[in-house]
Amino acid sequence: MNRVLFYIVIAIAAFGLFMNLDDFVFGFVKMLVSLAIIVAIIYTIYYFFFLTEDQRKYKRAVRKAKRQHRKHQ
Repeated sequence: MNRVLFYIVIAIAAFGLFMNLDDFVFGFVKMLVSLAIIVAIIYTIYYFFFLTEDQRKYKRAVRKAKRQHRKHQ
């Protein structure tokens, strides 16, 4: 009888953990999305307010050259 009661308690605990797992996963994904948005905002501020026009042109040219170099390999 004690063994059956023990397995019932373990099953209920496992079910509870499983039901809370989705909250944890969704909370983690929500945090990652929020972090990505914050990083994008900070990069946009850096790109448009702190870089000069020449520096932006240089960054674009470097990205374009990397893309072309990747296509040729």
